[in-house]
Amino acid sequence: MVASYHGFHAPHQRSYGHGALEGYAEMIEISRQSGCALHLAHATMNFGVNRGRAAELLDLIDRADVDITLDSYPYLPGSTTLAALLPSWAAEGGPAATLARLADPGVRDRIRYAMEVEGSDGCHGVVTDWDTIQIAGVRDPALAHLVGTRVPDTEAFLDLLVRDGLGTTILQHVGHEENVRAIMRHPAHTVGSDGLLVGDRPHPRAWGTFPRYLGHYVRELGVLSLEECVAHMTGRPARRLRLVHRGQIHVGYHADLVVFDPATVSDTATFEEPRRAAKGIAHVYVNGVPVLTDGRPTGALPGRALRRGDRGTESHLL
Repeated sequence: MVASYHGFHAPHQRSYGHGALEGYAEMIEISRQSGCALHLAHATMNFGVNRGRAAELLDLIDRADVDITLDSYPYLPGSTTLAALLPSWAAEGGPAATLARLADPGVRDRIRYAMEVEGSDGCHGVVTDWDTIQIAGVRDPALAHLVGTRVPDTEAFLDLLVRDGLGTTILQHVGHEENVRAIMRHPAHTVGSDGLLVGDRPHPRAWGTFPRYLGHYVRELGVLSLEECVAHMTGRPARRLRLVHRGQIHVGYHADLVVFDPATVSDTATFEEPRRAAKGIAHVYVNGVPVLTDGRPTGALPGRALRRGDRGTESHLL
């Protein structure tokens, strides 16, 4: 049905750890059989089982006779909720049912076995390495002292889920630099932040993704040329989203423009201070209206939702 409307599917596939390649292959096969284009959201090869294996994912994409794009963010840790690490069976039925299970010693033993021996599907099929799990935010202010600390073990994990009513967010330090660089070089790649704005200490990718690409990976490391990187951020996403008159600078196009200094643009957001604004960005225009002038917000809000079928924003013929 989606293919008949010239759409695409962007799955959060079943694993980015153990079984990641099999999960990607399944998504490609769905596209092949349906004729539907595919976008692999925050495509990564994380955890120890996938160190140095990005080339296998890219080869899978190159060999597929399917319309595929993918996106990534330029950081090694991921971000999610602490409850997401639970085995899926333990989270069935919603929060109340989950909390009731966590009060049952027998169920807690089953969860502990899944986390420590089998590899919970919530933790992408790998045995949980608690050294990689860092608390990013809590719902209960009384637990604020835990933000920034690592979860010490499975028992502490289960207790914190109960005490915080499943509201804890985390950073998961499971990425590999060589995989990140290989994936961002691929011609089907686009830039995406996958940003979460909530929590006491959210992932800095929500504030730093785009300037980090331009400053760190373009200017400092030379992984991409400036022109190629800008295309990853603008024209390619516009094509995938089938937005007309956007994503490039042309007469008659909507003036969505960012004016930055290639010599100074950089991210300043850190894991300790994730909401810090980028440097080197002077002006931003949305639909031709300045929203940032000389680095300062103007207060203007000229943006609008772009919906399929809007005149001048989308075309199934693109």
